Amino acid sequence: MIKLCFIQLAENARRRLSSVSDYTGGMKQSEIGLHIRTYDEEGKSHSHDHHQLVLPLVGKLSLSVDAMDGEVSQHRAAIIPSGSGHGYCATEENRFLVADVPEGLAPALDKLPCFVDLDPALLHYVQFLHAQLQNGTESDFTQHQMLLLLIQLLQERHGSQLKLDRRVLAAKQFLDERFSQPLSLAEAAATAHLSIRQLNDLFRRQVGMTPHQYLTEVRMKEAWRLLEQSGLSVQRVADAVGYSSLSAFSDRFRGHFGKSPSHFRRISK
Repeated sequence: MIKLCFIQLAENARRRLSSVSDYTGGMKQSEIGLHIRTYDEEGKSHSHDHHQLVLPLVGKLSLSVDAMDGEVSQHRAAIIPSGSGHGYCATEENRFLVADVPEGLAPALDKLPCFVDLDPALLHYVQFLHAQLQNGTESDFTQHQMLLLLIQLLQERHGSQLKLDRRVLAAKQFLDERFSQPLSLAEAAATAHLSIRQLNDLFRRQVGMTPHQYLTEVRMKEAWRLLEQSGLSVQRVADAVGYSSLSAFSDRFRGHFGKSPSHFRRISK
């Protein structure tokens, strides 16, 4: 029952969080995931082209993120923004839950503090994620949904929600509600009472992507869900997410996830 509640919350988080289709460093959405890691005593410094969340399980980890020192311990986690130089060192037995998050999935993560306290609810959710990862029975889609919920919980506790311009909000709601239909950028711009160029510029600044990228991401996530959780044919899935051409849908899906729609359909069966 607890697991089902978490999954439903994650689905709600998916519908609220913004993300883009072009991930940095070629990292595909299918590669998003959670890992259990341990660290040694030797301090090391490096950076990577994706955000990283380091969540406590056992022991302590000393971290330096862009010259800011802190630690991951029993009630404290670290948020390492994409491109940030960071070093680490551990002097005792340790184990951590690490989430690699493509920059486009959660552009607002780099606005959160590097070190954040975890309340009892967040700690409970971290333990839930750990248990699910150990069981090894979750699909990529479900793991992705659980990670989205984790990001939303962190944003709600440690960062203010993005306050969108009412015109951007109108365009975003238009795309959310009508993604299953053939849409043009001109229609979204008209809804926001902006020119296409104005909407592109304002949407990118506030949401972190263009309206076209946002629409593609919404469509691709829904397509993945339908392929994995429904009995619809690939053609019906394409229709359901606004693609009248099966070949155009298949090409976009493969470019987005690195696998064809039929690959996910075979897995679901």
